[in-house]
Amino acid sequence: MTKSAREKALLRVQLKKFNLDELLFNEEETVLILKFIFKRNHSLIDRIAVNDALREFAQGLLLTAVDQSYGLGFVDSLLNALLSNPRAGIKKILIKFGKKAMKHWFKHATVKDLTKIQIYDRVCDSIEYNFVHKLQSHANGVAKLNDNNFGVLALHPFSNNKKVWA
Repeated sequence: MTKSAREKALLRVQLKKFNLDELLFNEEETVLILKFIFKRNHSLIDRIAVNDALREFAQGLLLTAVDQSYGLGFVDSLLNALLSNPRAGIKKILIKFGKKAMKHWFKHATVKDLTKIQIYDRVCDSIEYNFVHKLQSHANGVAKLNDNNFGVLALHPFSNNKKVWA
């Protein structure tokens, strides 16, 4: 891989901040989003008290997951994903997000894309790795309300992305 390809594969991301009236998900949906992203931390998530800061964090993670998945350009696997999706519980949340999300929140996904949201496992894995410390801060009650959530996503566009969740 060339240096420019490596640089493109490492993306600095900052989770979007939302006003209270922009938060779309309730407590149950917030927990589902967190469990979708943080596959190895379900017991930790079950112990977290859901507040507006956690709802904003979860919505920012979901926005990043959707947008970065579209940024990778893997749009052609939607049908296969729909036929083999074991995470059907998240599908309702993705549909709701696609309908209510503001198009200016996204860098890569278009309005048309939001009607058939896709998220790649590779993207979720990278987000989980980079933001698990913030999840732990929420669980410990020490997450700062004004904290900017930065991370670096290692997304290689030519890696084997077998699973797509829609």
